[in-house]
Amino acid sequence: MPPRTKPNKDVFRFTATLERGPEKGAWSHVEFPHDVHALFGTRGRVRVKGTINGMPVDRALVPTKSGFHVIIVSGEMQRKAKLKVGDNVTIELRRNADQDEVIVPEDLQETLDFMPELDAAWRKLRPGVQRGICHWIASGKTIGTRAKRVAEVLRRFETGHEWFTGKKAREQ
Repeated sequence: MPPRTKPNKDVFRFTATLERGPEKGAWSHVEFPHDVHALFGTRGRVRVKGTINGMPVDRALVPTKSGFHVIIVSGEMQRKAKLKVGDNVTIELRRNADQDEVIVPEDLQETLDFMPELDAAWRKLRPGVQRGICHWIASGKTIGTRAKRVAEVLRRFETGHEWFTGKKAREQ
């Protein structure tokens, strides 16, 4: 295992191995080598910004059942950083000062500005749900794909999808 470096009060620098759980469909992740509860006063998720092998990231430290936190490294991030499971990863992180920050893609913002009812429902969503939707829209490679995804958000709003009602489909 690579050496772990000592954090300063603002920036955490360390090297760790990219791992994947044994179960089918498991996420690739890197273990955060510090005590999140002692550092941030929570055992839950903590939003962080920084770099993974020099690539800018905006992620969360995610708690595990084992009591430690991990940083999930998506397939897209692995491709961009040319990483594979088993590789050592150099990480530099700092706590995101705005834990609820969401960067809304222009495609979606225009629709929210035009439709006050959708905008009001959007503002009630948890930041994590908003971030997931924004990532899904922004990851579309073409204008057409992003437009279809914005239209799908609107359709889900109009049909009472769980994003907007807070109820799982089986609970309705």
